[in-house]
Amino acid sequence: MKRHVAAILVLLTTAVVIDNHVDWERLDGRRLLAVSGQRLDVTGWAAEKALAWRRDCRQLAPLSMDSPAANEVLDVIRQHSLPDSQSARGLQIRLLGDWVVAEVTFDTLKPAMVVLRLQGGQWRVQDRAVWSGSTAPWNSAHFVRRYLRQQAPDLPQVLLDCTDIDPVRYGPGPGGLGPAPSNRTRQP
Repeated sequence: MKRHVAAILVLLTTAVVIDNHVDWERLDGRRLLAVSGQRLDVTGWAAEKALAWRRDCRQLAPLSMDSPAANEVLDVIRQHSLPDSQSARGLQIRLLGDWVVAEVTFDTLKPAMVVLRLQGGQWRVQDRAVWSGSTAPWNSAHFVRRYLRQQAPDLPQVLLDCTDIDPVRYGPGPGGLGPAPSNRTRQP
């Protein structure tokens, strides 16, 4: 067989294999790359990689969980949705000006990202800007950031960008069915 015929056959075979196993799907008005049935949020992944290169978090250290400010924020969250919220434990709390993004875990509720704002001298949960649950099949960090930005448009971008979002807690989880339970705490 001549080389050019073999090269053409290899290209055609490659094109057929790719066409049978790789496709773009639309879901919720956005695109996912489907490879052999596995959905991948390429756009979200790329956005998070770009964010990691450009964000500057030096001015925004997480609060220590035993600081008075962290305790005050956790007390507000514990009183927000009684009785289940009483068990709130902080995983991370980031503060900038009169805004806070807190990641908390509970005994009976799923882990949550909660946005609070200082209003009238008191921290108030921004009811619409709370995320809890699976983001599957989307990239967890990108999805949660977009959601919180939409729900709290005045939230400082640097605060949102510098909040760590753990894909284990909000991603597809074991078997792709939902977030994995979080029994661990971390201090980023």
